[in-house]
Amino acid sequence: MRILPKFLAAFVASAFALTAFGAAPAQAAKDPAKGDYTLSVEMQTGQIRLLPDDIIVISLQNNPTTGYSVSAKITGKKKAVKLSKGFYAATPNSSGMVGGGGVTNWGLEAMKPGVATVVVTITAPSGKVDQTFKLKVIVTAK
Repeated sequence: MRILPKFLAAFVASAFALTAFGAAPAQAAKDPAKGDYTLSVEMQTGQIRLLPDDIIVISLQNNPTTGYSVSAKITGKKKAVKLSKGFYAATPNSSGMVGGGGVTNWGLEAMKPGVATVVVTITAPSGKVDQTFKLKVIVTAK
């Protein structure tokens, strides 16, 4: 599970239900073949505790056809976590209409104990920051 882009593609292809972090309990999906757990977090400001080698998927609904862009970066103890490049997947639309939006997913792997923050920023076409979400990630020792 260390190859995050393949993990993200599998995540999107399997259409796991996304869970609102903080608004509802997070849902874990077990991979029976490996005995691993995958936690999906819809991006909102909050915090999460992980153990080293835990991997979660952070998701944010967005629509790049509007000109808005999203980006994610790590602040704090950067070596505590590893963030993949964002992967955008458009929501399927049976009517064929374009511009309906979709979801950007990032894989986040807990590496070693420490506190880091994932900062996701939505930027307007003008360059002005529209919204910022911060997810505090606390990686504890096993």
